[in-house]
Amino acid sequence: MIITGLSVPIETALIHGGPIGAHAVPGNIVDGDTLLAVLHIEEGTPPDVAADLTAEFTITANKGGSITNTTTDTTGDFLLVVWAKAE
Repeated sequence: MIITGLSVPIETALIHGGPIGAHAVPGNIVDGDTLLAVLHIEEGTPPDVAADLTAEFTITANKGGSITNTTTDTTGDFLLVVWAKAE
């Protein structure tokens, strides 16, 4: 989803969590974009934000459409990814 109205477009994606490593992100995330947030969403009634994992993630270098984490296994849960497009 693309959000407009700010000085640069903002994109979001809700993806499946997984083991430490690379995670595919639908949309147009590429080197040069700015990762704004990665929130760990746990299933529940209602679903809940378990943690802000932004500091653990980077946009995967030289590989568009991917982010990589270094610490937390999120298998079975979800990640809400928010990034700003480079101009």
